[in-house]
Amino acid sequence: MNFRQLIETLSRHIGHHQLPVNPSASELRDFIDSGAIHYELVTQIVTAIYTGNRCRRLADPVTRDATFEALEPIRLAVLRSPKTDVDVYRLMDAVCAEVAHVFEKLQRRSAPAAAAKPAGAQLLSFKTRLKTLL
Repeated sequence: MNFRQLIETLSRHIGHHQLPVNPSASELRDFIDSGAIHYELVTQIVTAIYTGNRCRRLADPVTRDATFEALEPIRLAVLRSPKTDVDVYRLMDAVCAEVAHVFEKLQRRSAPAAAAKPAGAQLLSFKTRLKTLL
């Protein structure tokens, strides 16, 4: 998954009013529209994900671990601030939950063969033959 895909997915799931993505943007500074309800927080989140994953372009790949490491200080600041209102808390919580969901879904898609094979021993059936002893 690349940076653009992740942010666009978050926008669809969290809401365009919270994370308004400009689909025609080719650079980070134009990627988020200024109409976000919590524009400062959203730009901080998007910038942190971008820099935390060492992106240079919107199409650069992102990883789960780097993304959560980038979000952690922002989330802690939101939780610890006495000025945090319930809407900001819910937005931060939604971003973290959706990032987890996106990467979990991606992981399940990349390993379907391993999940399809049963773990452990396999039970084989044998045909029984009766032999008559004389």
